[in-house]
Amino acid sequence: MNTKHIAIGFFFAGATLFPAQALSSLDKGLVIGNILIQGYQAIKGNGKKAPDPTAKTVDSFCFKNKMEEKITIKLSGKHEDETVTKELVIQKDGKECTYNLPKAIYQYEILLSSKDVYKKGEYNVYEESIMTINHD
Repeated sequence: MNTKHIAIGFFFAGATLFPAQALSSLDKGLVIGNILIQGYQAIKGNGKKAPDPTAKTVDSFCFKNKMEEKITIKLSGKHEDETVTKELVIQKDGKECTYNLPKAIYQYEILLSSKDVYKKGEYNVYEESIMTINHD
C-alpha cells in the first residue's frame, strides 16, 4: 500500500468523523491538516533512524555538562590500527558534540576546570549517543 492511498484513507476517515454542518471551513481545514500530518508521521515513524550496523562511524557523539563548572573531556580509542583522540571543552550547562566519530571502544577522562580528574572510564561508541555528566 503506498503513501497516497494511506493519506487518502486518513482524509476520508476525517471527513466521515466530522459532519460538514458542525465545522466551519477553517475548522475542517485544521482537522484535515492534522489528520494528514499524523498519518504522515505514522508512515515515516518517529524520526529516529536505526543505527546502521555496517557503518564505520557514528554521525554524532555528544556530551552534556550538568556540573557546576566547565569541564574538559578527553577521548582516546583505536579504530583499524589508528588511534583517534578528541578533546572537548564544555561550559557549565553546555553541550558539545564530535561528528563522524569512528566506532570503537574509547577511553575517556573528565577533567574539572582545576585540571583534577573527575572521572575515568571506557565507553563503546556504536551509535549516536548523548552522555550527560552530572555531579554526584
